[in-house]
Amino acid sequence: MAPRLKPFSSEAGLTSDKCPILPPLFKQAGGRAVFLALLLALVSACALGSDPAGEELPDPVCASGQIDGEVVVASQVGTIAPTLINEFERRYGVDVVEVFYESDDELLSRVIAGADPFDVLFVRDDLAAILRRGGSLHTLDPIALPGMIHLDSDFLGSPLESEGLYSVPIVWGTVGIGMNLNALQDSFESDWGMVFDLSSAWFSAGRISLLDNPRQALAAAMFHLGYSPNSTDRSQVREAAQLISEAGAHLDGFDSENYATRLINGGLDLAQGRSDDFLAALPPDSANFLYVIPDDGAAIWVEVLTVPITSQNPCSAHTFIDFVLEPRMGALTADYLGEATTNTASLAYLSIETAANPTLYPPPETRDRLELLHFTEELDLLYAEEYALFVE
Repeated sequence: MAPRLKPFSSEAGLTSDKCPILPPLFKQAGGRAVFLALLLALVSACALGSDPAGEELPDPVCASGQIDGEVVVASQVGTIAPTLINEFERRYGVDVVEVFYESDDELLSRVIAGADPFDVLFVRDDLAAILRRGGSLHTLDPIALPGMIHLDSDFLGSPLESEGLYSVPIVWGTVGIGMNLNALQDSFESDWGMVFDLSSAWFSAGRISLLDNPRQALAAAMFHLGYSPNSTDRSQVREAAQLISEAGAHLDGFDSENYATRLINGGLDLAQGRSDDFLAALPPDSANFLYVIPDDGAAIWVEVLTVPITSQNPCSAHTFIDFVLEPRMGALTADYLGEATTNTASLAYLSIETAANPTLYPPPETRDRLELLHFTEELDLLYAEEYALFVE
């Protein structure tokens, strides 16, 4: 059976009686930080953990391999390998319906509204945290996910997991610096000082970009200052926000969409960005462009699978997630995406090209400089407030 596709409508806003004011706020929130702060507050008020009658929706209790219907998966285009979907359909005799979304805001709006019966979401961990705090995700049943035994423990144990398991990490990468080597000085230090220290950054003034994401932009500044990007010390976060504000004089701006292409096309000399974006855009074996993990540290990003509370077939959803956790399927997913797997048992099945890529799998001394961001309400609001105060 070939996977069926459903259109993902971006026209509908949040029509639920619980959230009548959310659509205009999605449009009016001018900056990313302001939008995030407003969204965090509103999601809590619009929690979807109960049905329209006010009754609490129970979390699913499923057996391993249980199927209760087709699986509707929401992801971005090109996220899930067709081979994986075909093999799941053949094994379990049910359809997988793929629904594609183009933007974070589009996905959040639809899931929070509960307008679509998605069974599985493939999203970044920060988006999953927002949905979890809004009551839009089921707590997962670990009995139905025996494949979690294969996961690298470094990607488990988020502070939000104290509330129960709500997401399963699948792939990961880093947020570092993409460079146009032809535009840089002959000698340079591979650290965030290239972005924030005027003595280094002046050479590329007006041709440097940071991600249009408060947590990630602030993480770069925090690493440069020698702080943890998960620090709850407001004075440290404020210092980092001030550093970004001061750097604004030599920044081109903030870009989370086109930075890799702009670097290749000569529009930027330096760009903060995701490892997978640069690996996809940079010419192979290029002597002109380089992606580096800064010496003073870098953030880890993770993409996860979750089950929204609107799922019509939550046990099939669990079975689909556990299927992705199978070692061979985990390797297939990592190879297809060109990203690193969180699945230690999948390492033996990776292609040589993926397994030998030091950008995807940094050596131990480099990995020691990496830190997984935590997305709690306290942290997100703190960082959004300071970012909005000094940067917006």
